[in-house]
Amino acid sequence: MEELKPVIFVDPEKCVNCHRCIAVCPAKFCNDGSGDYIKLNEQLCIGCGACIEACAHDARKGLDDFAPFMDALKNGENVLAIVAPAAAANFRGKDLELNGFLKSIGVKAVFDVSFGAELTTKSYIEDIKKKEPRLMISQPCPALVTYIELYHNDLLPYLATADSPMAHTFAMIRHFYPQYKDYKLAAISPCFAKRREFDENGLGDFNVSMKSISDYLKENEISLSTFPRVKYDNPPAERAVLYSTPGGLMRTAERFIPGIANKIRKIEGQPKMAEYFHELSDAIKDKKQLSCPVVDCLNCERGCNCGAGTVNQSLSLDELETFIENRMKDRINSWKSKTYFGRRKLDKTIDKFWREDIYRRKYVDRSEVYHSFIKIPSEAELNDIFEQMGKREKKDFLDCGACGYSSCREMAVAIYNGINKKENCHHYLMNENVKVHERILSEKIKETIKEVSNVSVTKLEENETNVDSLVNQTKAMREIVEDSSSAVEEMISNINSITSTLQKTSGAVQELENATSIGNTNLLDVTKLVGNIEQDSQGLVEMSKMIQSIASQTNLLAMNAAIEAAHAGNAGAGFAVVADEIRKLAESSSVQAKNIHKVLDEIKKSIDMAYAKTRTTQSEFAEIVRLSDTVKQQEATVLHAVTEENQGGTLVLESIAKLKESEQAVAVAADNLMKGTMLIKQNIRELAE
Repeated sequence: MEELKPVIFVDPEKCVNCHRCIAVCPAKFCNDGSGDYIKLNEQLCIGCGACIEACAHDARKGLDDFAPFMDALKNGENVLAIVAPAAAANFRGKDLELNGFLKSIGVKAVFDVSFGAELTTKSYIEDIKKKEPRLMISQPCPALVTYIELYHNDLLPYLATADSPMAHTFAMIRHFYPQYKDYKLAAISPCFAKRREFDENGLGDFNVSMKSISDYLKENEISLSTFPRVKYDNPPAERAVLYSTPGGLMRTAERFIPGIANKIRKIEGQPKMAEYFHELSDAIKDKKQLSCPVVDCLNCERGCNCGAGTVNQSLSLDELETFIENRMKDRINSWKSKTYFGRRKLDKTIDKFWREDIYRRKYVDRSEVYHSFIKIPSEAELNDIFEQMGKREKKDFLDCGACGYSSCREMAVAIYNGINKKENCHHYLMNENVKVHERILSEKIKETIKEVSNVSVTKLEENETNVDSLVNQTKAMREIVEDSSSAVEEMISNINSITSTLQKTSGAVQELENATSIGNTNLLDVTKLVGNIEQDSQGLVEMSKMIQSIASQTNLLAMNAAIEAAHAGNAGAGFAVVADEIRKLAESSSVQAKNIHKVLDEIKKSIDMAYAKTRTTQSEFAEIVRLSDTVKQQEATVLHAVTEENQGGTLVLESIAKLKESEQAVAVAADNLMKGTMLIKQNIRELAE
């Protein structure tokens, strides 16, 4: 038994071991997730390529023969190409332009696999007519053939003995085109798994994916529109161009046997196919009746039109199938198959290239390969693995699919066979994370407790010191409060004494104010009298001046009289004596008048000075009166302030009394705090231990 060739490549550098490839894989045990990346066991891989599209990291790629195919053409080797029906979708309706491109690079002839599909349908119909099989599973899809060979060998007898459309096309070329007898055969294919079909049936030299051709055209900026539309070198197909579409076999068979579609089950896509094969296997074992003896099946959900070897993954289903449906309509019109003669011509053409013995296929039972890699553990062994995975209760079996497998049991089988590990189980990881978290948390808590304990003990010891200090300060405060209380009481007593003194002073100030007011009044009277005296003294001065004037005149008259007496002689002697006496009296009066004037002048000066002093004294008395009034007001203000101070002192005494009570409470609290601190410190030390 030949080993299966690798058709999927895994890039270890890009793979992140996310298990998404396992999740979409219908043959999950071909993936080894026990390491840092997902390794692929080619001998268990069916080559469907579902993992390629699923991988978000571009870590998986399909392997084909594009490079050796191009090398053969460059070397001038004779190469023929057969083109699968999916080309109409992959190359967007330019399948004939593709023929032009292929011939431009050296391909000698191009054949349409759709006509091979017509031959395949003919083979199926002939087997149904002759053998009336209980069950016939179609086999155009190499991935499903390998799946049955590996995982459902009990269904091998029910695989159609007629080979695939590509194999029919290859066999047709070998038997009916002798001119190409020694030419190498290349398949332009939508499927990487076709390589294995060619290895098994011995047909075909190159499996060239449509994706590789599309990539080549894009990289080299080649447009198919620049190439001529070249017809195929074999007869055109009719509706078998639908073979790349789900149900294509069924719709083609309807032309051969109208109504046969009612006996054909159309089914495609994974995991639906794997589940259906399992159900089918059970039904056969239980000998249940099958409603549809023919199964038209494809591994890819949207058929070969969206195979892993195409670039159609982004197209909608309608876009995909429109290209195929349009081609079918064109072929039906071309053959005029709806007419009797057109149908007869088509049948004759198919019959011309059909031989019962040249299109047969034998299959290889690869179940032993599967069993050589995968062992089924006993229940005890499974339970041991479940124990390692932390699955002990029903709630632990999540069947979440995060590991990529459909069930926890399937994951356990993978672990048992060394192709996965418990660390990839979501439930296990959650539990481990919880354990690690709890352990880290516990260690952190211990460290934190120890750290907090040390800090707390230190702080509590500091608190003890502070409490002691508080107690001492409380005692000192008590003494200060008591001293303050005595001082405040003494201050209040002094204030009371000051108040009494101020009250007495207030009376004295009032008496002073009254006396000052009287003195001021008397001083005004004195000032008035002095003013009057000043005026009177001025009169005396004037009178003194007048006396001096009279004395001067008298003296003058005496002189005149003396002169006259002299003139009179002796007769005037007596008058001369009188005149002389008068003169003397006048001189004496004048002298006395001058003296009086001097005395009066001095008296006036004294009176003026007395008057000025009296005026000054009057002003000073007025200031004394004003100051007395100010003193009275200030004394009232001081008395009011002292009264308020007395009231404030009373309030201070009351506050001091309350402060004494608070101090006593603080002393009690400080004592309790000291006791509590010692207890907490003891508990913390015990906790840290």
